[in-house]
Amino acid sequence: MKTENLIITVFAQDQPGLLQILSDTIKEYDGNWLESCLTRMSGLFVGILNIEIEQKKKTMLFKALDSLSEQGLDVTVRADVKLVNDTELVEAVEVLVEANDRPGIVEEIANALTTVDANIEQMETSCESASMAGYQLFQARLVVTLPDSFSVEKLEDALQNVSDDLIVSIIEKE
Repeated sequence: MKTENLIITVFAQDQPGLLQILSDTIKEYDGNWLESCLTRMSGLFVGILNIEIEQKKKTMLFKALDSLSEQGLDVTVRADVKLVNDTELVEAVEVLVEANDRPGIVEEIANALTTVDANIEQMETSCESASMAGYQLFQARLVVTLPDSFSVEKLEDALQNVSDDLIVSIIEKE
């Protein structure tokens, strides 16, 4: 199986659920979300991510990503380009997640966040070799805002229910 890494940039008016739409599309073509930096800036959702996909599914993914413009997402795909995006954060909750890497893990997290109406302000992900285990460890650092009536404990419960191997730490910002 020949794979290729793609750098994808995303731009949209910010609203809850955008990460889910994007991750659902990538998962549909068995793309593996390797690393990303997604942020909310001046009311806009912007980001860059690196995914790995089978070459034979690349064209189908390109078409699917292009069709996301109908849902308000402007997506651009590039090969072999690395970008950096810095941002200032507003008041929010920081969430640290670790789990065994697998295709669809970002989609699982996005689904859990969507169920509690958490809005993703920033997300950084990476995959690293788990020391002496021989498999990849997925790590994510997210900054999310919650509706006023929602507790941090409910957020933690929603994320813990994603899978048995998911480790969640939540840090409340002051």
